[in-house]
Amino acid sequence: MSEKFIIEDSQFLKLAYSSSLKKILIFSPEKILSANPAFLEISEYVSQELYQLKLSDIVSKEFKIKAKTLEKTLLKNESISILEKFKFIKKSGTSFWLICCIENLFKEKENLGILVGIDITYEKKYELLFHTLKKLNELILNVTFEEELFEKICPLLVKNLNLELAWIGIPDKEKGIIKPIYHYGYKKKYLKKIKISLDENLPEGQGPTAKAFRKGKIIINPDSRVNHTFLPWKEDALKKGYLSFCAIPLKKHSKVVAILNLYSSEPYFFDKTVKPLLEEIQRDMSFALKKIERIRDNLLIVTALSKSKDWIIITDENGYILNVNDIVCQTTGYSKEELIGKHTSLLDDPKNLSEILEELKNAIFKKKKEYKNIFVKRSKEGKEIFLKQEIIPVELPGNIINFVIIGKDITKELEFLNKLEKFKNRDLLTGLFNLNTFKIKVDEILKYFHNTALLILLDIWGMSHINHIYGLETGNKLIKELAFTLKNIFKDNAILGRLGGDKFGIFLYKFNDFETLAIVKLLERFQKTFKFNDISLNVKVNIGCSIFPMDGENFKTLYEKADISLKEAKLQGPGTVVFYNPIFKERLQRNLRAENLIVKALEKDLFIFYYQPYFYTENLQLAGFEALVRIKDEDGKIYYPDSFIDYLEAYEEYLFRFEKIGLDKITTKIKNWKKVLSFNLSIKALLNTAFIRKIGELPLEISKNFIIEITERELAKTINIAKQNIEYLKTQNMQIKLAIDDFGTGHASFSYLKDLPVDYVKVDMLFINDLTKGEKEKNLVKGIIDLSHNLGFKTIAEGVETEEHYKILKDLGCDIVQGFYFSKPLPAEEIEKMYLTIRK
Repeated sequence: MSEKFIIEDSQFLKLAYSSSLKKILIFSPEKILSANPAFLEISEYVSQELYQLKLSDIVSKEFKIKAKTLEKTLLKNESISILEKFKFIKKSGTSFWLICCIENLFKEKENLGILVGIDITYEKKYELLFHTLKKLNELILNVTFEEELFEKICPLLVKNLNLELAWIGIPDKEKGIIKPIYHYGYKKKYLKKIKISLDENLPEGQGPTAKAFRKGKIIINPDSRVNHTFLPWKEDALKKGYLSFCAIPLKKHSKVVAILNLYSSEPYFFDKTVKPLLEEIQRDMSFALKKIERIRDNLLIVTALSKSKDWIIITDENGYILNVNDIVCQTTGYSKEELIGKHTSLLDDPKNLSEILEELKNAIFKKKKEYKNIFVKRSKEGKEIFLKQEIIPVELPGNIINFVIIGKDITKELEFLNKLEKFKNRDLLTGLFNLNTFKIKVDEILKYFHNTALLILLDIWGMSHINHIYGLETGNKLIKELAFTLKNIFKDNAILGRLGGDKFGIFLYKFNDFETLAIVKLLERFQKTFKFNDISLNVKVNIGCSIFPMDGENFKTLYEKADISLKEAKLQGPGTVVFYNPIFKERLQRNLRAENLIVKALEKDLFIFYYQPYFYTENLQLAGFEALVRIKDEDGKIYYPDSFIDYLEAYEEYLFRFEKIGLDKITTKIKNWKKVLSFNLSIKALLNTAFIRKIGELPLEISKNFIIEITERELAKTINIAKQNIEYLKTQNMQIKLAIDDFGTGHASFSYLKDLPVDYVKVDMLFINDLTKGEKEKNLVKGIIDLSHNLGFKTIAEGVETEEHYKILKDLGCDIVQGFYFSKPLPAEEIEKMYLTIRK
């Protein structure tokens, strides 16, 4: 039956076919027989193409079974009469919706059907969009974590929009890609095969996803078949049937944090009707991300406040407790259940001043302002708790006022301050008065005192050495023990103080002159052995004294003069008591200049050495050089030993540093010159086991040309210990030579020198200067030389200044001569020019 015949057979069809609103289709079980222009237009087919198809060929896949059922019904010549919505597929692949009335065309010919439809595509899409947004909003209301939102949004959109795939990607800036993290509708590992780059210069960075990330806007790929920017993914997408695609940037604080990607099997699915939905999805998702962030932040804040070490109490406008954090319960001993619903006065202590409470009421309840102050609270057991408290009024919707009370527990701090107040006048280590309080106490007494009084300053000899060797802990124990000893000596009859470091102050004013003298003698002889675990320390002290009113009428003057006396006592050695003498002030100034010079020289490496040659007496061939220290400042000025050497030898901390520097410089010269050099070491260095060990480890090329000089007067003071270390040194390194300097000026005797492994005796220049006076003086020198030879020592005469001196010494058999007759001490540069051959 032809299309023309069918239409002409019915006046109704003629009218209906011409309508643009009604989409009319006449079909048989085998094929479509006729369609009006309105249907052809919406379906995008021409009649010849359409008439080759069945009804079931042009409906969407979810309606194919229903269409085939209609075709089977017609084939059986059974009647049809339905009113239903159908989704059709256009020639281009896009879809449209019709609400269709389908019936038999002719009653007597039931194998033909007629479909009359009205286009409801937009209505259907809006219905779909509305339903999707409804589901989306339900999801947003119920999720509390970002991961949960991302995981659930993908299946929701796929199912409600009939999509093929949805996935969420985040930027991986380290790898330079968009990395998928959640997906739904995943087909044949599509997401594992594709790569989306963040680099806009790469083809993989030109697609909708990367553009959406960079621009922060929704990007639509309407048709994957013709979109050239989709080329890197086109083949895989078409295989999966992904014909259109959109990328929605998800933002948080105006920054893109993720991309939501949607794929449809229909080209142009994401058209202007869907765009509002996509924008709404973007807004809703951004809102959800902010909401989740607020929830997370609030959770963090609640957790932090709950675990905070500060008190947090929330009350209503009348002061009744609504909530408290854990620390309130821990500190007060109340449980939350015991506190919630109770008034905050439950925790108040009666010690809170009424004026503070009045200020609080005025600020909080009348002016609605924040209020800060110190409050005393009381625990369940009645223990006082001091709070640095701030009360903040918070206005809620509905004109409701709550108060947030934030309190810092300062109970321990106040207890500490009380202890600090108690001990601010005392030294914490010993319990004695500190310097400031000692001064105040002495000055208070001197205001009304008319008798003689004595200010004593005492310090421990060699304290820095004790700290260095045994550590600060042992040093502190020693100071505590000494303080305890002084307390026992003086009881309540003197003012005692620890004035800093190892310096103690004793102010005597309750004794007569005889008793005071006895106490000073006691301190002078003070020597005590302190034992700590396996450490035994034999302690001696130095003492400086000033007398009231002779040396001063106030603490300041008395202290200055006692301190000058103490410094003088330290120069004189351990166990020394010195009373103030005006001459000490001049000496102190000289010592201060020496100290400044030494400190500067140590810090800036200003110590240098001059070298005085000495010669074999017999033939005047060069025997070696004595190294003599100088200080050369930045301006080139030379300072000789008489301006600093006494002070340097008196203070170990400077002396040891200098002797280490000197040893390094001298051994370097020996290595370079390959000549004998002698260097004067202090007896303190000789008693320092570590320093002696270092000398003993010198290599052979240096030690065979190294002579250590020790002055006779220093050696005599500590002969037994010195002997042990000299013997140890010789055992370690037999090549090193030892010379006794200034022989004859001290208290040495050949009786003990004979037992020392000495190599040289240096005859002091005082004896050499007297050689020409007479036979007695000559015989004295001869006796020293002969006895030295008999004991196996060689002799060196120093201070040879005339030819006559030289000739006498040669006749007497002296081995080596040294003095200005031959050469004055010279800097290294001149020594090298005059006496050494420098190899290039």
